[in-house]
Amino acid sequence: MKRVRVVLELLLVLVLALPVFVVVTRIDAIPAWLYSDRGYATLEPLFNLFGAVGIEGHEDVIVSVLLALSLVISGAMVAVSAALLQHRRRSQHRADG
Repeated sequence: MKRVRVVLELLLVLVLALPVFVVVTRIDAIPAWLYSDRGYATLEPLFNLFGAVGIEGHEDVIVSVLLALSLVISGAMVAVSAALLQHRRRSQHRADG
């Protein structure tokens, strides 16, 4: 039963990642910073690590960073939701018992 719950939570994280990615990219400050000189300086180690050359290579790294951020955010959302639901069930079980 626990494995099924973990698999469902992972699937939910993956499903939520795309809508979260869309929301993150709609926040003007995040892409603006990533495409600024400071953003490029911050991401330069990743550009070098992946051998990104030119605009397209840098774009791939930036999109990957945004997707990773989306996965982390959706994972946190699912983890918090699961914890709240579990707490609620335990509270109801104690009140009924």
